[in-house]
Parts: sequence; C-alpha cells; structure tokens
Amino acid sequence: MKEEQEYVDLGSEIEMTVKFIKPDTVLACPVYNREGDIIQTAYSPFTQEFLQQLVRQGVEKIYYSKKIRDTQAIYTKDLKDYLQKNIYQGPRRISLETQKLAVSVTERIETTVKENLPIDFVDESKELIDCVLQDIGNEYNDVINLLDIQSYDDFNYSHSLNVAVIAMVFARKLGVSRTITKDIGFAGIIHDIGKLRIPYDIINKRGQLLTEEYEVIKRHPRYGYEILKGSQDISDQLKKMVLTHHEKYDGTGYPFGLKGDQIDDATYILSLAEVFDALTTKLSYKLSFSPQKAFNLIIRDSGTRFKPDLAHQFVSEMGILFKESSFYPIGSHVILNTKEIGIVVEKDSKLTTRPSIQIVKNAEGMYVSRSITVNLNLDNSRHIVRIMSEAS
Repeated sequence: MKEEQEYVDLGSEIEMTVKFIKPDTVLACPVYNREGDIIQTAYSPFTQEFLQQLVRQGVEKIYYSKKIRDTQAIYTKDLKDYLQKNIYQGPRRISLETQKLAVSVTERIETTVKENLPIDFVDESKELIDCVLQDIGNEYNDVINLLDIQSYDDFNYSHSLNVAVIAMVFARKLGVSRTITKDIGFAGIIHDIGKLRIPYDIINKRGQLLTEEYEVIKRHPRYGYEILKGSQDISDQLKKMVLTHHEKYDGTGYPFGLKGDQIDDATYILSLAEVFDALTTKLSYKLSFSPQKAFNLIIRDSGTRFKPDLAHQFVSEMGILFKESSFYPIGSHVILNTKEIGIVVEKDSKLTTRPSIQIVKNAEGMYVSRSITVNLNLDNSRHIVRIMSEAS
C-alpha cells in the first residue's frame, strides 16, 4: 500500500494532507481547497478547531501556491526593503529590529572579507547576539517561526541567523554559561565566513559536487580561521569553533579528523544547530526535511557525526520546542548501535529518545531465549540508531 505523504510537490503548488498539519503552523500564502476557493489567509496560524472542522467536512487535502513572489504583497528583491516594508504579518519570535540588524551584520561581514578589509564587524555582531538573547528570553515554550522571512531567498542570511538562534536556545537549555552561549551564537553568525572565499558557482551548484569541487568546499573552515585569527576582539574559543565545526565524533570530519572529546561541546552544539537548519531549509537544489525527519537523521548519526548524549538531548529539547509528535512509540521495533533489535516497552516522557527497550534479537540477528529489558537512560553504552519500518 502506498504510504500517505505529508505533502506532495505538484510543481506550481504544494498539496498538503490535513491530518499531518500541526496547530500553529503558519504559511506565507493563502491556502485553497480542491475547488480553488481560499480557505485560509496568508500568515494565519492553523488552529486546532479549524483543522478539526476540515476533518469533519471530509477535506483531506489542501493546497498552497509556491509562486509567492508573484503575489502583489512581495514586490522587492532587496532584503532590507523586504524587512523595512514589514510585509510579513505573522507571529514573530525574532523581532523585526533584530532581523534588520542581522542584515547589516551580514553585509558588513561580506564587505570585510571580499574587500580584504580589517575586521570591524565584532561590536555590531555582539550587539546582534545580545538582541537575539533578549528576543528568545528565558521561557522557551516554542521556537516556531524562528525566522519569518524564509520565503525570501537569502540562505546565507537566514541560515546564519537560524543557526545562531537554535544553538543559543539549546545552549541555554543545557545550562551553558552566558559568555560561552554568546560565543556559540557569534560562531553561528560567522561559522561559514570562509565560504566567501569559495567560488560562487561551486557554493551554489545544483546537483552533486565533483570530488575536486568538494575538496574546495572543505577548505572553508581553514579560510574562516585565517580571516579571524588576527582579531584580538574574537575569542580563541570562537575561532576554534569556526575551524572545527565540520569535525565529527567518529573522526571522519575535516579539516583535522578530530574525534570524540578532541572536539569540545560548544562545537558539537554549533554543529547540531547547523545541520538541523540545513536539513529543514528548502533550497533551489534540494528539498527540505520536516523537523521530525531531521531529528531522526540526527539520532541516526549520533555516535558517528555527533556526540551521542548531546545529539539525544538536542532532539529531546528541540523536539518539544518544535511541537513534534512522539518519538519511538511504545511497541515500535528499533535497532540499536550494538546491532541488537528491541521493542519500545516504556517511556518516561513523550519525546524521550532513551526509552526502555526489550531486547528480542542479539547482535548476530538471532532471537534471544530470554528477552531482557534495558532502560536506555541508565545504559549509556546503548542508543537507538533508527526505528524499523516493520518487525524483522
């Protein structure tokens, strides 16, 4: 039987399955029924009541146009003008003033690097980080619409600000000091500064990179460090994060092949935020993943790309903030890093990534004569690699 999809790309529009839409979802364009009638205006959050009403009416699919730029509302390709005209009218988490400051910082950084000028963006960048911290506050009840201008096609700007916000929210959740949290946020803003020295046609290439092109891309952490190393106003911790944000827990990253505790936790936090935003952002050359899918991929890569405990904490904490559905439902079959197979039998919270598992197959794939139950919260040697589509 064909698996039902959350959404289907129809070319000029997206078809969405109603039962998968979460309350508080906001779209930057009107939503239509099958007959072409507008049933939801742009930037209006879906309410639980409205979604239930659609279900009662037997509406299974709704549609929205991808040609948002063709509407009268969006009439500028200048990002500053886009913000200044305050086109977006939906809910905000990051204030309009903070977003405008982020544009200014981004422009200053690009000018500094491309014209080989002395670094003069530190003070403005630190002001931006202070503004972001003030915007996110201490009550992290949600992180919906981190950036409410994602319909504007400026990935370099939106990605850097999103990474900074996500990384700082997670750092605060972990109880990281304010000083280090600010460094993590600053690193989020400038982690890819070295890419400004990579040819544009490689950075924005559609499709798979050639081996030699990928080797050029891999130089950007070193380039970033070279740009920053002479500044006395940028901490060594921050420079190190920029240099090592593509290192991996298992030693397969670059530029040095560091592994395990050779990579500090601040860098792992930055890397988790960077990967999550990259996975959930749609670009001209790739589709985006849902937050749920991105979280599952991060869990899959815990122990290889990411430090396992931080990866699981990231998914647990950010899953709650992004209002995701339950991970690892009771009764689901999962495969562990030990290659054992188990069944989820108990959970201490809805979104935990470390439930209690009943082991039913050993590492050799043989059924065990006596099943054992393992609480993954108490057994750090095991973690879930992925949920299985069916028992095997």
